[in-house]
Amino acid sequence: MKYAKYYLLSIGIILLDQSVKMLVHQNMDMGIVGEIRIFGDWFKLHYTLNPGMAFGITLGSEYGKLLLTSFRLVAMGAIGYYLYFLVKKNMPQGLIWAVSLILGGAIGNLLDSIFYGIIL
Repeated sequence: MKYAKYYLLSIGIILLDQSVKMLVHQNMDMGIVGEIRIFGDWFKLHYTLNPGMAFGITLGSEYGKLLLTSFRLVAMGAIGYYLYFLVKKNMPQGLIWAVSLILGGAIGNLLDSIFYGIIL
């Protein structure tokens, strides 16, 4: 039970992440056509897809997507273990909660890459 609340937060983030992505996909048009103005021209939301990793970077080879997905799996496992380690060593709560959030985001990205192929 000592660890459960942190992993439950990660699961909650995954559910929130996937729900928001589904709502955006179903209710927004791509690009400028579907933009939502929040603060005039200063802050706008756009629906875009990322074909690679950060900033759209791709690995380029025919095995690039497989390599990137493998890296995501390893990173997710490492983050999950790191979260376990932090809780076990009674590290600061803020750090533990932050790593829980990061784990949820990492798993969300992995799900996107596996099921949607957008960032695979």
